[in-house]
Amino acid sequence: MKSDHCTENPITSFTLDDLLKMSGNTAVPGRMSECIVATTDTPLHEVRFPCRIDAYIIGVGTEGEATQTFNLKEYRLRKDSLFIFPPKNTLYQSGDKGSFKAHLIIINPTLLRRVNIDTKRLTPLLLQFSAHPCLKLTPSESCMLRGFISMIDSELRLPETEFTNGIIGGMISALIYKIGAILRNYLSEHPQERPVMNRTEEYFRRFTALLGEHYMHERSVGFYARQLCITPKYLTTMIRQVSGKSASEWIDTYVIMEAKTLLKYSHMSVQEIAYYLNFPNQSFFGSYFKRNTGMSPSQYKAAQ
Repeated sequence: MKSDHCTENPITSFTLDDLLKMSGNTAVPGRMSECIVATTDTPLHEVRFPCRIDAYIIGVGTEGEATQTFNLKEYRLRKDSLFIFPPKNTLYQSGDKGSFKAHLIIINPTLLRRVNIDTKRLTPLLLQFSAHPCLKLTPSESCMLRGFISMIDSELRLPETEFTNGIIGGMISALIYKIGAILRNYLSEHPQERPVMNRTEEYFRRFTALLGEHYMHERSVGFYARQLCITPKYLTTMIRQVSGKSASEWIDTYVIMEAKTLLKYSHMSVQEIAYYLNFPNQSFFGSYFKRNTGMSPSQYKAAQ
């Protein structure tokens, strides 16, 4: 349950409709609420603060540099860099404000689920971005991806016809497949980073999706195993096989990441954070945090 002690929303969340309003773009609201194409010249200044966007962000750098914090890890974005940020992760752009430009496409998860994509083949490749969300492109790869994004942008601006949704869906599908091809080529040149290719990838994908929805309220491996209709032991074995970490370690990673984000960026007290993350009390939260980080929440907050 959520506590009445917390009266603020510590990390701002944005939907695509919110981003449209912030950019002042109200054209084709129904269609564009599922897919936005933009450049970083678009006045979305609020997104520079710690936030979450309920959408997939795919971008290709065109000039300049910037430091983007993704789940408390910093990544340097440059010209001809590809970056993919999944929904509901914490983003924060720090430094170099205004110097970095990119072509962006922001896609509603609902739309992406409707697009005709062979997820069985692509998921093992795209999972690499959960650990490495930024990849250096060759100039020709960068040009190709920017071309796909530009074509989608052009189609979004045209009057809607009976074929519009199919055209846009097909272009998004082609973009995702092209990214998959680039990743495949990258992995062939870096075989040490090749992921495990078997059916446990699907369980890992489903587990992380559930975790993203429930980690602030559910920290039991048994809960996630029940949702997946398997035993906790089997879930832990498969997750460790795919990722090198157990299911409980992934749960702790998500919870601690959220706690650190709140301690670093929000004005909430340690007690308010404890209640917000569904801990029974501040003492229990403090012990959990120290066990996983080696310091107390107060020590971590003071060090920021």
